[in-house]
Amino acid sequence: MGAKKKKISDIPQMDDKSLEKFWDNNQPEDFDGWEDVSFKLKRPPKKLVQLRLEPGDVRIIDRESKKTGIDRAQLLRAWVKEKIRELSY
Repeated sequence: MGAKKKKISDIPQMDDKSLEKFWDNNQPEDFDGWEDVSFKLKRPPKKLVQLRLEPGDVRIIDRESKKTGIDRAQLLRAWVKEKIRELSY
């Protein structure tokens, strides 16, 4: 027979460092109510949009991408979404 399971409610309030130490020494499976669940997150389908830009515009985008540390495509996507939000009132 396995060991008796602990109750999650028995875990005292802790700061982040204490909580990190606690989970270094314990496993979620040791607690009552823990279940291994298999699920898939399904992202809504996205549509590919291609556009042609002037080389100077691409250089500006790349410079901003490098400065912010955000991938070019992610940066452009964020800019487009920002504009769409403005238009959506």
